[in-house]
Formats: sequence, structure tokens, C-alpha cells
Amino acid sequence: VLALYISLQKKEDVEEEKVSVIHTSGIYSVIRKSPRDNVHPAKPTKEAIAGFLGTVEKDLNGDELTETDRQRAAASYAEELENSIKTVEEGDRNGIQRFVVDAEMDSTVCQPFKEKKYFLTREDVYRHPELLPPFFAGCRCRIVPDPSAVPSNDLVHYRIASGPFPLPGWRNVLKV
Repeated sequence: VLALYISLQKKEDVEEEKVSVIHTSGIYSVIRKSPRDNVHPAKPTKEAIAGFLGTVEKDLNGDELTETDRQRAAASYAEELENSIKTVEEGDRNGIQRFVVDAEMDSTVCQPFKEKKYFLTREDVYRHPELLPPFFAGCRCRIVPDPSAVPSNDLVHYRIASGPFPLPGWRNVLKV
């Protein structure tokens, strides 16, 4: 009876060692935290932008700012920031690991983004949410998912370890 009991125990142990959850599933995934949780300690809120805009008389081009211009710029900042966050969240769902900064404006403040294509990795966004555009009220820079993630000579990666980052100051304003 003792020999039978020992032999049955050995068979059960061997079967448990063969079945591994990780090996049978073959799926390794990373659950990403939304940048929404970390963005406002790193970037100004819509209220902070609106408060700042109340003190500004002219934009970067020297154009007078009306109250409507100020409200529009603050709303545009909040909307573009939300678009950046949604782009990252959608990228998380689709497995995107790299985003290219796309500068669509003629501002001298965003000139570095026009001269070279900058990209951010998903890890950069997690660690440094201040890298998400827009960089100031009226900024039209945005991030675009780059599904290739193949190194390219025409793209420049932010040097995360070497900060400060080559970002325009948030206290700039452009009419929207």
C-alpha cells in the first residue's frame, strides 16, 4: 500500500511540473498605465493656462489677444492635450511603442521639430509626460503613432537621461 501511495504521488508531481501557464499561453503582455494620471503634475492644467493667458496681451507674432482669443487658446490647449493622451491610449491597445512628433506650424518656437523628426517611445511618455504635445497654448504639434519602430536615420530620439528636453516653454501663446 505504501509503495502504491508513493508512486501515485510521484506521478502527480511530474504532471504539475510539465504544465506551465506561461509556456502554454505563449503570451507576454505589458499593461500600460494611461499618461492621463501623470500628465498634470508635469504639464499645466487648462485652468493654469487660462490664468496665465489672462496676463498676456500679445501672442508670439505680436498680435493682440482678445478675451475670445484667450478662451479659444485655453480650450485648444486642453483639446490637443486630450488628443495626445488618447493617441497614446489607442497606441497601447494596438501595441504601438513609438510616436513621432509632428510639427504643423510656422512658429519659430517649434522650429526644432520642423528641422528634425523627433520621436518618443512609450516608456518615454510614461516617465516624462511633459514630452507630450501641445507644449503651449496655440501649439499645433501632435504625436503620430509610428508602428514600424524600425530605427531610421531621419528620426531623433529625445535623450531622456540627459535632460533638459528641447521643448518650447509653456508660457508661449499663439492665436488659434
